[in-house]
Amino acid sequence: MNTLFAGSVLALACAASFAQVPADLVLIHGKIWTVNPAQPLAEAVACYGGRIIAVGTSDEVSRFEGRGTRVVDLRGKLAVPGFNDAHVHLIDGGAAMASVQLRDAGTEGEFRERIRLFAAKTRPGRWITGGDWDH
Repeated sequence: MNTLFAGSVLALACAASFAQVPADLVLIHGKIWTVNPAQPLAEAVACYGGRIIAVGTSDEVSRFEGRGTRVVDLRGKLAVPGFNDAHVHLIDGGAAMASVQLRDAGTEGEFRERIRLFAAKTRPGRWITGGDWDH
């Protein structure tokens, strides 16, 4: 019986200490898409260390706010987890990787030098395309 009681007290203490961890980020007053069929939308979410630690109403989640917590009032806007559109068109992406690389050229001189060096290795009359330049 004492072991069961001690285990229960330890479990409650761990849960209580976890609840006291201040979140890095709290989103309130929004529409949070949870990707959980049992609760597809919530009003607020708290995150710590890049992980979700609480989902619920703004009042429920606000208990995870601390001195260093960034609180964002979504004002009814939608927030979705990890929506990234990282894709490549294989032919164009491969051609760009095989072409002159200009995206991180820091100066006009470096830009010209990279093209000059690439052109020196390119067959005469062949176009140099791509470069992934971002002015």
